[in-house]
Amino acid sequence: MQRAFRLTNRASFTYIRRNGKALVCPILVIGFVKAYNIKVGISVSKKIGNSVVRSLVKRRIREAFRLLLPELKGTFNYVVTAREPIAGCDYHTIDRALRKLLTGAGHLDAPDCSRQ
Repeated sequence: MQRAFRLTNRASFTYIRRNGKALVCPILVIGFVKAYNIKVGISVSKKIGNSVVRSLVKRRIREAFRLLLPELKGTFNYVVTAREPIAGCDYHTIDRALRKLLTGAGHLDAPDCSRQ
């Protein structure tokens, strides 16, 4: 994901957590708030594992979100928070969970099952 799409300011994270809406699944929590452009912040706590595991999780979330950027409807700022079970998940599981949450929020169209 390009740096232009990254949310880095602590105040922005706090604002989204307090004033935004949140959706939850067993491995991810995604908070979002309406904005002028799309930005994504990723939060992985030390409960997840050591620095190697946390970096791996962040890279997987960042890549999954990068591939979804062109499909997103509307402009929102997002904060994706990893939960403890994510340490044992592969990329495809994280991607499915992220797609499910964004579809549930109405920011992503549901997959069309009629296409082959």
